[in-house]
Amino acid sequence: MRQYIFAYRRRIAGGKNIILAGITTLLVLFGFGSTSSASIAIHDDRAAAGYWTERNPNGDALYLTQDEIISVNQAMREKTSSLTDLLSYPQTVDGAEVKELILSAQQDFRGEKEPGDHYDKGGMMISQEDYNAAQDNCNLEAVPASTAICYGVVTMRTDMRLLPTSKYYFDDKSFQHYDDLQGTALDPCEPLLVLHTSKDGAFAFAIGRYYKGWVSIGAIGFAERANWEKYVSPKNFLVVTDHKKKVHVGGTWDVLFQMGSIIPLKSAKMRNGAYQAIVPVEVNGHLSEARVAIKADNTVNPGYLPCTPNNFVRQSLKFLDDVYGWGGMEESVDCSSYVQDVYRSMGILIPRDADQQELAMNHSVSLEGLDKAARYQKAAEAPVGALFFKPGHVMLYLGKDDKGTPLAIHSISSYFTFPGGKAQKHYIRQVLISDFTFQNGKAVPTIDGMTSIGSCF
Repeated sequence: MRQYIFAYRRRIAGGKNIILAGITTLLVLFGFGSTSSASIAIHDDRAAAGYWTERNPNGDALYLTQDEIISVNQAMREKTSSLTDLLSYPQTVDGAEVKELILSAQQDFRGEKEPGDHYDKGGMMISQEDYNAAQDNCNLEAVPASTAICYGVVTMRTDMRLLPTSKYYFDDKSFQHYDDLQGTALDPCEPLLVLHTSKDGAFAFAIGRYYKGWVSIGAIGFAERANWEKYVSPKNFLVVTDHKKKVHVGGTWDVLFQMGSIIPLKSAKMRNGAYQAIVPVEVNGHLSEARVAIKADNTVNPGYLPCTPNNFVRQSLKFLDDVYGWGGMEESVDCSSYVQDVYRSMGILIPRDADQQELAMNHSVSLEGLDKAARYQKAAEAPVGALFFKPGHVMLYLGKDDKGTPLAIHSISSYFTFPGGKAQKHYIRQVLISDFTFQNGKAVPTIDGMTSIGSCF
């Protein structure tokens, strides 16, 4: 569930609603949880990509070739079950396994008999009846002994949910930025394996490359496997390199992509300065396609970007000042989807959630047991683009500034200060550059709370 140090991506083992409700009460009693204009964000010349690229003489040297990245991706899939090789997934799945996947996808709601203190969009508390209906809608009793996989493609930016319901489960009826049923957002063109449908027929339980959960049926075009494979492994494709890109399909119809999204091409050749791309369309449940012209500019690239230090800098700074988007809400990124988008623009497919990202890293430097000086030394030695982890939060390393201070860029929800010894929570909710001195609710500076530094190169 939502965490109250940084409201980060999710899922710390053992977190339960009742514990979090107690934490919420304590925060209110002791004056936590207010919004403030205080800021840890750096807004000077260090907030420009050029500051960092000009100081890195080897910034355009390759960390990894695309062939090496393929091996890195395979190694990460072997370390965590949160990543799925869709092409090699079995075409039939045992019913007991399907049920377990559905239950596991509920995360902190698994086994919970009550909804806890959650509120819908209108500020009304989620009733026991609503919660029971959402659980019942999982339709577990209808899972057959053996399930044949169906193949689908996402046709619009859509949500992947922990339970098959469109109701929001906000943990604060007035501060509606954190829906605890929100798993992640999916971009158009994302291929899915569909294992089951909800009792009301409105949702499909699906497996994506990096997440599992419930997706609105209306956002999926179902296809034969051969056609579906063109989206899993397209021969020619564009990669979205801007933080967001809207592609005009026709009339008033636009589709939204985020950085790292793949858009298949009809042909590798351009026509009149534009790429001839394919956008998936759902027609009566079936996958159809619209051909669109996408201008050749700096918002897209034919194929993945080179994996270089400078590209980590340039790509990460394209999100600067964007709003924090829990689970992809508000058409934006949280801490872990932010770094995932930067990495995937270069073809590196890391997991979706911070805890799984930390587990999947090819190279990891543990910070456990180190004092502050040793931690700063390890930070200063990290390669540009490395990921700095603390429980439930992740940051991308930019390098040392001219004073030798290591800085990172990250999507952060909140932090704490302690004026007069009293804890004050500041909801900053944006992508920003900072040092490692900002504190959590226990007054622990970030440098002292970090657990490891990881990289794939």
